Amino acid sequence: MNAKSPKAGLNILILKNKQVLLGLLTKKWLYHGKQVFGVPGRDLHFKETIGNGVKRNIKDELGVAVTTYEIISVNANYEYGNHYIGIGVVAKIKGEIKHLKKEDWEKWQWFDINQIPDNLFPDAKNLIKCYLENKVCVAY
Repeated sequence: MNAKSPKAGLNILILKNKQVLLGLLTKKWLYHGKQVFGVPGRDLHFKETIGNGVKRNIKDELGVAVTTYEIISVNANYEYGNHYIGIGVVAKIKGEIKHLKKEDWEKWQWFDINQIPDNLFPDAKNLIKCYLENKVCVAY
């Protein structure tokens, strides 16, 4: 039996007034030698529902509550020597975001949905593409 197997993670696109929330990843998470923007989300815990995982991740990373969420994509991510199956979710929140994971995120910033930066981590890029095209996307 192979000791390595894929893990499941959550990629969460937060929307507010036609804007999306992106975080600039710290230099600890360089992608091809560059800093990139990503979306909140982490591992889905064993026996945790997707909804509970979304709520936990957003509370842990931003200190706010999720009001609604919808699954819109599936992404395979092989960066950093890992293999993740990323479940892409669009969510709405209530409360003011906080910068809680400073070791991973340099800053959080709202972007107009039509003015997204080019330097995106692949799972964030796939998730935003799915949202903009209004269809379920699967990237592999």
